[in-house]
Amino acid sequence: MKKRRYIKQKIIQLFDRAEIMKKILKWFGVAAVYIGVALVVILIMQYFYLSSDFFRSLFEGGTLQAAPAAEGASGTAPGTGSNLTETTAKLSFYILIFVMLLQLFAFITALWVFLNLAKSREPYEIRMKKMENADLFLDLPLYFGLFGTVSSFIVMSFNPQISRLIAYSSTLVGIIFSVVLRVTLQYPIKQKLLGERIKSDNFKLGDREL
Repeated sequence: MKKRRYIKQKIIQLFDRAEIMKKILKWFGVAAVYIGVALVVILIMQYFYLSSDFFRSLFEGGTLQAAPAAEGASGTAPGTGSNLTETTAKLSFYILIFVMLLQLFAFITALWVFLNLAKSREPYEIRMKKMENADLFLDLPLYFGLFGTVSSFIVMSFNPQISRLIAYSSTLVGIIFSVVLRVTLQYPIKQKLLGERIKSDNFKLGDREL
């Protein structure tokens, strides 16, 4: 009997360790997805910034005209204005990338949460409660869009053009992501859960009649 208990405990421990390893690997996979998305976005944006004059001018255009005038009026060295332009352009560029990454991460997180809800085999009531709690993830892109709008004020005094671009683009992307998540994920999953609830109620009603 003692040997059987010992073997049983060992088997349970092995299963527990296997579950822990699965969770660790799952979180590593999620982290790898986030890092991969971040690297792809940064590399693409960096490529366009370095290779496309038009794309780079979006970040430098607001200060290029002001720089020579500022140099002449203040009597500063000729390179000062260009350095300010380059610094401001890079700051604007990195702010835009940061806001875009936040919104992409929010979108991926919401996608992951709702897909797990759709695959869950838990009772209807629990899944509906989880669905209500998961509403926060649908609004995260909007919140990060608002964060991008506020962040754009940092560069407004130096570069009004890119400041408006950051504000408008972050708000627009946040709205699009939120709408897409609600239409393609939240609504179908809620419809599925309601259908399951109706079937369950009809089944219980049929049993009572019998």
